Amino acid sequence: MKQRLKLAAQILLPLLLLSQAVAADWVLDNDKSALYFVSIKKENVAETHTFKNLSGLITEAGQGSLTIDLASLETNIDIRNTRMRDHLFETSKFATATVSVDLTQTGLKPGIQTVKVILDLHGVKKEIPAVVAITEVGNTVQVASVAPVILDAAEFDLAGGLTTLREIGAVASISNAVPVTFFLSFAKQD
Repeated sequence: MKQRLKLAAQILLPLLLLSQAVAADWVLDNDKSALYFVSIKKENVAETHTFKNLSGLITEAGQGSLTIDLASLETNIDIRNTRMRDHLFETSKFATATVSVDLTQTGLKPGIQTVKVILDLHGVKKEIPAVVAITEVGNTVQVASVAPVILDAAEFDLAGGLTTLREIGAVASISNAVPVTFFLSFAKQD
């Protein structure tokens, strides 16, 4: 019986993985993609940050997803990376943020359009409008923000983390308003 189960697992697992790969017509190319956000402290000091590890896909049917590895945060200051991971994003509890979009009604039409995405960040899901440009170049689909998406940290239960960061860093203020921009490149799968 154990040998039959082992054999079934050896056959079914690769087929399951193959069927998932076929369903994803475009897969995110992390090396050709970027997501940036800006923090504003002391009322007028803006600093740009990024996440180094992104993954995602767009299905032929128009279902899109993006996963952001929050531990891959890069602020160009090691201690700030650690503090933001530990106290703001709480990566030990919330390792990733996800964005999903349903383009089944409109399809992947090249051009500028407003799409509604669902952002799941820090245990909070919220629908957000985003103005994006979609471009097809050869075997890639590129999705870029036309205007920054402005997030309110308090709406994602991050205000407490910002308070902790203010206290640790002895900073008078850190804004709840967080502009986000992105360029995502998806490669067509054969």
